[in-house]
Amino acid sequence: MVLKGDAMELEEIIDAPEGREIKRALAVKMVRLGFKTKDICDLLEVSDAFVSKWKTVYEEKGAGALRLGYRGSAGFLTESQRNKLCFYLRDKPQVSLEGLRDIIKEWYGVVYQSKQSYYDVLKAAGFSWHRSQATNPKRDAEQVWHRRAELKKTGEPPLGDHR
Repeated sequence: MVLKGDAMELEEIIDAPEGREIKRALAVKMVRLGFKTKDICDLLEVSDAFVSKWKTVYEEKGAGALRLGYRGSAGFLTESQRNKLCFYLRDKPQVSLEGLRDIIKEWYGVVYQSKQSYYDVLKAAGFSWHRSQATNPKRDAEQVWHRRAELKKTGEPPLGDHR
């Protein structure tokens, strides 16, 4: 006889962090044994996207990738190379994504497939890919002063002033 509380404890165990690893491994094993995706989803209480994702991860990276906290493969740049690059970039007033790409290719022979890798390097060097320089080089102080005076006359707050 199964009590209602016992069933809840089973679900808590299955849904525990270690249970997620088990579900991943079971989903992959069941696919490999020829089970239908719908049956796997019903039994493990997961989506078909879950089954597909972990099957693909297993095929590409092996069983270790099914574990929680999997950290992926080693990066293309060593920590020392990345630090040298960041130190070099910190002396620059601005850096374009294309310029960074060229520097990394020239120094280390590495070309990233994803722009995100370049954004990560820029962030580590203290840049933002949203804004790669601290001030607007085209700013005209006199024009700014006139605009502020005009806004004061109309009573409209300047941009960024949230009164």
